[in-house]
Amino acid sequence: MSATRWIMGALGIVLVVGMGAFFLHSRSDTQETPPRQPQGGQTSGVPAPPPPQDKPDPLGETSTLSLIGSVQADALATLSARMPARIVRVGTTEGATVRRGQLLVQLDDAEFRGQERTAQAGVTAAQAQLAKAKAGYAAQRVKADAEVQTAQNGLHLAQQKLQQAALARDAARAEGNADLTAAEEGVHKAEIGLDRAKKTLHDLEELDKVGGVSRNELEGARTQVTLAQSDLDGARAQVKRLKEGPNGVSYRVALAQKDVDQAEEGVRQAQQGIETAEEGRKQTLAVADKDTQAAQAALTQAQAGVSSAHAAVLAMQVVSPLDGIATGLAARAGETAQPGVPLVTVVSLASLRVDALVPSRQLPRLPRGQAVKITVDTQPGTTFAANVSEISPIAEPDGRTFRVKFRFPHPVALRPGQTAQITIFSDMHSP
Repeated sequence: MSATRWIMGALGIVLVVGMGAFFLHSRSDTQETPPRQPQGGQTSGVPAPPPPQDKPDPLGETSTLSLIGSVQADALATLSARMPARIVRVGTTEGATVRRGQLLVQLDDAEFRGQERTAQAGVTAAQAQLAKAKAGYAAQRVKADAEVQTAQNGLHLAQQKLQQAALARDAARAEGNADLTAAEEGVHKAEIGLDRAKKTLHDLEELDKVGGVSRNELEGARTQVTLAQSDLDGARAQVKRLKEGPNGVSYRVALAQKDVDQAEEGVRQAQQGIETAEEGRKQTLAVADKDTQAAQAALTQAQAGVSSAHAAVLAMQVVSPLDGIATGLAARAGETAQPGVPLVTVVSLASLRVDALVPSRQLPRLPRGQAVKITVDTQPGTTFAANVSEISPIAEPDGRTFRVKFRFPHPVALRPGQTAQITIFSDMHSP
């Protein structure tokens, strides 16, 4: 009887041990979701990891690993005002989908629009001043070019006068030389005529000694000598007048040379007039160009004022820099926005990931590219495939965990900030 009781007791102990093992085995298959940590007390943005839930296998190796993480966005923008301004209108709502460039918050821009109108009026005035300066420059250039052309025409006329004076001088010299040559030839002929008259008179006087010549012939010969001498004296006087007289060759050539000298002086003055006109043109256009440059600088400054005022107007428009959803909407119409105080945050949904803090002892089970399954409480029954994309080489401040990032190969309908359950099976392979 005692043996029977001992056997039944032993069986009871084995049954209790077996039930305990079964209970422990069942608990390892069930994932417990620990309470989320308050966001303000956690600096990493990822819920603190619960103790990993491993499922033992007959060989003593774990086959599954469960982690808790949060959905994160690669891109987000927290928008605020650049200067204190009253909020006129809010163009979105919390959680609404927004597009890049969409107006989210309109601030009061009345003052800056007034500045923009004033600056635009300044631009109009500067443009008119520039047009006036350019017209003045063009007019001054036409006038200066005309003065230079007039001076060049004067030089051309002076050169023509010089050419005519030189021709007149040369003609006077040639004419005087011809008259002098003719007078000298007259002297030569008169000398020959006188010699012949004297010879004739001599011959008749010799014949008169023997009585062979009449007195009339002799007196006629003497008269011819007197006439020939008179012709010679007249020819010599003509030569002298041509050489030394007030109307002689030298005098006429000197008068013509004086005209040439005056014409040459006119050419020099005309050349100096061209230089003066060109220098005046240069100075006049330089002054006009400075006026044009000053007008252009004034226009550029006025346009810069318009750009600055327009930029201030645009600064009163808080627009979305990317496609996503609006979160953290703190803007309220009628309130005053302050610089650095967030009005709204835009989170991009284009590329989402899940971040989790993993104990260092579990990192060998998460090589880069490791396939995982992700679920979220808001979509029960839906599983999302992801892969290990990045493992931080630096431990978190607690010194025991490392941040691991999981990427989705395809777009997913999740929202940043959602808590995600990550499950890794030992038989899962990277794609």
